[in-house]
Amino acid sequence: MIDGCIRGDLLVQKSFYYQYYPILMRICVRYATNKEDAEQWVHDGFVKIFASLPKYKHEGSFEGWLKKIMVRLCIDNLRCQNAQKHEIENNTVYDSDPALDVHYVHNDFTLKTDTDDLLRIINLLPEKQKMVFNLIVFEDYTHKEVAALLNITENHSYLLLYQARQQLKTHLQKHVEKKEVKYEQK
Repeated sequence: MIDGCIRGDLLVQKSFYYQYYPILMRICVRYATNKEDAEQWVHDGFVKIFASLPKYKHEGSFEGWLKKIMVRLCIDNLRCQNAQKHEIENNTVYDSDPALDVHYVHNDFTLKTDTDDLLRIINLLPEKQKMVFNLIVFEDYTHKEVAALLNITENHSYLLLYQARQQLKTHLQKHVEKKEVKYEQK
């Protein structure tokens, strides 16, 4: 399949695209702030992947190689977006509903939450926290690798992950509380 893509065989490229689109889209959705950006990033990623295929050395996991390209593209896009909006403050917390105050988390969280809710909650994180969280939790990067990739210190990576987890905990608690109120009202 790789050789067919390099030769420019359109049917093979189409098959390649449909085979790897879901995997790469899941990555982009975790980093992008909206679905339209994620879709654009996936398409940009495929352009970059097709251009880079001749450089693939057939060492290690091909899927891992694709994911690495996509993650780096997402980070580059986020950096570009931050540069455009002059990156207000690295650790500003954007709270969706400060009026809600929750004191506990319920064990039946998974019964009241779907994937879209989780992605929406992850997207509430400030950009750098979201990047570090995604890289560590979903992409299995080490703090040392994250530090090198984002040009931050390893300790800052640990701090951003800690802050992301705290923010997620708060947002998840609010989400569960909101779902319980709706359920009780029915």
